[in-house]
Amino acid sequence: MGGYVRAFLSGLKDEDLARTVERTNPRGERRSMALGALLHHAANHGVHHRGQVALLLNLLGHTPGNIDVLFYEAEMRGGALT
Repeated sequence: MGGYVRAFLSGLKDEDLARTVERTNPRGERRSMALGALLHHAANHGVHHRGQVALLLNLLGHTPGNIDVLFYEAEMRGGALT
């Protein structure tokens, strides 16, 4: 994870998670959501796409291997998950 992401997340307070974040979608419509819900959505959305990729690899006759984030993080640190 990039340093700027760590810095952002480590600076959050409980009350920040209730703060409303506004954005404009590709159709030009304004949308708002609590920051905590937006962070939850982002994590869940990533899981959704990992599942899609694993399914597509299986359909193509390949084994996706272990795509769990815990194993990825351990590998990036050069160690094994214990």
